[in-house]
Amino acid sequence: MQEVPAGPGEARACWEAAARAGAVGAVTSWGAGIPGRTFLRIYWEVTPGAPAPPEGEDLEEENWTPYWRGALEPVAVSARVWLVPAWASPPPEARGTVLRIDPGMAFGAGDHPTTRLCLRVVEAMAAGAGVPTPVLDVGTGTGVLALAAAALGAGRVDALDIDPFGFAACRRNARRNGLDGRVRPLLLSLDLVDGAYPLILANVVAGQLEALAGHLRRLLRPGGRLVVSGFQADEEHRVVEALGLAVEERAVEDGWPALTLAKEAP
Repeated sequence: MQEVPAGPGEARACWEAAARAGAVGAVTSWGAGIPGRTFLRIYWEVTPGAPAPPEGEDLEEENWTPYWRGALEPVAVSARVWLVPAWASPPPEARGTVLRIDPGMAFGAGDHPTTRLCLRVVEAMAAGAGVPTPVLDVGTGTGVLALAAAALGAGRVDALDIDPFGFAACRRNARRNGLDGRVRPLLLSLDLVDGAYPLILANVVAGQLEALAGHLRRLLRPGGRLVVSGFQADEEHRVVEALGLAVEERAVEDGWPALTLAKEAP
């Protein structure tokens, strides 16, 4: 990992130059919510036979599997999707889509109410007109929502995270489930992303949704849908106000809401 001084007017060009030189990701200090300093954090991957990356801090992933072995069990997260730890066998009752997950050092084992709520929205789309493509999953963590969206029919899912360990876990899990051709892990802050997405999933906390609201609107295609969760009911008003989009659907589980919002078509 390398940190270079870069302001909002320089970060994109700096990232593009680094990407051409082989960097795998970049996160701006403001995109990561780091106060007091202005810089671009560039991530390089050390692989055999590749040129040595610039000097910087080495990040080494620890083996958290022994911890997860005692904490995770197969779980039905929705009507059509089961999550099964990579080291376990699916139970006999597992039907539909079975995703094998190893969280590694990433956030998100997929067993939280907000994950279930978001998945139900994607399932409803799959059962109707189909999951639109491409999908952007913001704060993908282990990649559960991204993998499920692809397994339910999305032709391409961009799985975004600012955590290098989340990026690594999502990439491994995509390969493990044979979805690496459709799930594209991205180690980027949202301000460095371009595109127009008909569906964006953002299961992140209220403060992050507020901070990212402008970029979420920018990246959402007119007529598209934004599915958000990760906040509690008493935070819902401020999230909706920050996003500035019309709420189409609302669901709640154990005090955690999930909202589907729409961007008006021209």
